[in-house]
Amino acid sequence: MEVLANLEQSKGKFPQSLKDQCDNYAKNTLGDIKYAPWLYVYSIMRGEFKQGWIPDNYYGRVVLPKSNGISGTAAQIKNISALLLSSNLFPDLVSYSGGIFSISASNKILKSEEVKDFLFKDHETVIYKLNSSYQGKGIHFFNKNEFCVDKIAKIGSGIFQKVIVQHDVFNELFPKPGATIRLTTVLTPEGKVDVRGAYLRLGIGSDEFVKSSTNIRVGINLDSGELFNNGYTSDWFEISEHPTTKKAFKGVMIPNFKQACDDVIALHKNYPFVQSIGWDVIINDQGSVEIMEWNAVHNGIKFTEAIQGPMFADMPWTDKKFIAA
Repeated sequence: MEVLANLEQSKGKFPQSLKDQCDNYAKNTLGDIKYAPWLYVYSIMRGEFKQGWIPDNYYGRVVLPKSNGISGTAAQIKNISALLLSSNLFPDLVSYSGGIFSISASNKILKSEEVKDFLFKDHETVIYKLNSSYQGKGIHFFNKNEFCVDKIAKIGSGIFQKVIVQHDVFNELFPKPGATIRLTTVLTPEGKVDVRGAYLRLGIGSDEFVKSSTNIRVGINLDSGELFNNGYTSDWFEISEHPTTKKAFKGVMIPNFKQACDDVIALHKNYPFVQSIGWDVIINDQGSVEIMEWNAVHNGIKFTEAIQGPMFADMPWTDKKFIAA
């Protein structure tokens, strides 16, 4: 309802006719009026109600436990992602778990005194991500002078990754690292995997990396890879340019977007145990695709469902049999 109030400031009062359609759909199709508020948000953003929309709270409470279940938790163990998905697209360097450091590419065990030299042989700074971290939380940056294996033991298990130099297209929008493309893939009951949603997340102000609490989000056209003309702040206020750099979103093309889509489709096929995955992708300065992480537990769909949905109208997620299962 707070999001709706913010959107009403720019789009006008939410029409009663749309509210009635949302309420009826929430009660009669989804089974509870508590699923109506996100439908209000989707409807005011699009100026109409659409059958097949999945409210974010319905997605979290009903869909994910049934469509992904316990298999989704594998995505939270970040230091096994590259091995589990049989991929070299992750910028992983060294894994740490239970006192053991191992090289991600080979699983070779490193002695504690070897870790620093290995990490900083070719990199001035590395990122450390804790397992079970998400939304920009649990991320630590280390340079060689700051690094100490005892610090890592206190922080907990996770993965060291190289710092990716992002493509100049993203630097023009916001010149701090970490511009992230969020792609949502779906595995249908027929076995087909495709990309259903896409948007770009950018930092703002003094942010050193993208945080869910402050990020700017801009939709991406799935066919062309072009940014939507307008994006949204974390408070859901509509904007046409980045508030820090004043760079307009209109006309900006995401480099190598089709390849990014093809890559995450292939990765999802390598893990056919969940129906929906959110992928955080970066296009580096050479135009190559790199996968920062994947999420099959907390991969919220509210923004893409609002701007591009219904993304899941062909899925059985609103069927009575699915709900009762």
